[in-house]
Amino acid sequence: MITIPLPGNGPLSNAISYSVSPLYELAASLHTLAQPTPPERFFSWSEDKLEQFESARLKQEWQYLLPLFRYGLPDSFDPVQTKGVMGVDDQYEYFVSLPTEQFVRSVTPMLDQWMQKHEIPQVYLDIKEDSDYVKGRFSLFVSSYWQLFFEENWESIAPQFVKEAERIYYAVQSVPALLSYLQSLSPAFSLDEETCHLTYPSHGPDDHAQQLILYPSYYYAQEPCLSKKGTNAHLLYSFS
Repeated sequence: MITIPLPGNGPLSNAISYSVSPLYELAASLHTLAQPTPPERFFSWSEDKLEQFESARLKQEWQYLLPLFRYGLPDSFDPVQTKGVMGVDDQYEYFVSLPTEQFVRSVTPMLDQWMQKHEIPQVYLDIKEDSDYVKGRFSLFVSSYWQLFFEENWESIAPQFVKEAERIYYAVQSVPALLSYLQSLSPAFSLDEETCHLTYPSHGPDDHAQQLILYPSYYYAQEPCLSKKGTNAHLLYSFS
């Protein structure tokens, strides 16, 4: 069980905040593009983007890197880690400074899952031989995708993040409103009224978080995911 204390006589915003990572959204959109059958609301969008890859001569590069996105997202895109990466210059600096060993660790789980269902991909063999080369190729593709396609996508969906921020603002005006909002994201949230703590079930031992940080995502199309990182709890969830 993960517990988050709510302030007894202070604003709830001291305990509840939110953050947005454009770089995570980019990765989540690539995860959607990597699916054999994307979620229905992204079907037309996926078709259009793959056609644009063809015209921009990125399709071959996308096929090379697709195994890194089919079964998940590399940890190097984690929204907690990338929340300050807001533009193409930030993104370039982020990947340049990312240690190669960390990059390899972040993509290994996706490659392992790929190889349980498919043949060994070329990107796996290349990582074994020259991981710096693959990291550079990966970074170049992500930068190209951002500049050619995703930046325009981000501008179009940004107003929806503003609306979600408004929902969060009104939710933290009272404990009942907050609980109702959180339970609309995941029914697993509950309130211990005696201690005024939010609670959320977890598989590990009981853990205490100082704050709850919300990460709304447009392209994340899975069940809400709450994790404890450092002193805070982080909830990644989908909205549309």
